[in-house]
Amino acid sequence: MFILALALAGVSTLDRCLASGDAARGVTDAMAACYDADYRRADAELNATYRTTMRRLTPSRQAVLRAAQRQWIARRDAACPLDLSPGAGTIVRLDHPACLSKQTVTRIAWLRRYR
Repeated sequence: MFILALALAGVSTLDRCLASGDAARGVTDAMAACYDADYRRADAELNATYRTTMRRLTPSRQAVLRAAQRQWIARRDAACPLDLSPGAGTIVRLDHPACLSKQTVTRIAWLRRYR
């Protein structure tokens, strides 16, 4: 049991989701739900990290960070376009939230170091 716990400790929530149920069988809706949940988790962590970072800053540094965060959101959205055109395929349902999650996790690390 201890070995199983250790093995699962290194597995992300996304990986566990993708390895279970319909997602493990390659059902797009289930896989998309896994990626969407992963992005929602990352976005919640980003918002909590942003609030924590803002609380420790002076008002002038808060203004700088607020402006930087707005610029980052625009860059994130540009880096992760959502292609809903005919023929785009179902992979966009996985790629888009995966891209958003990756950008968000990187931003969380940046916010934690921001002074």
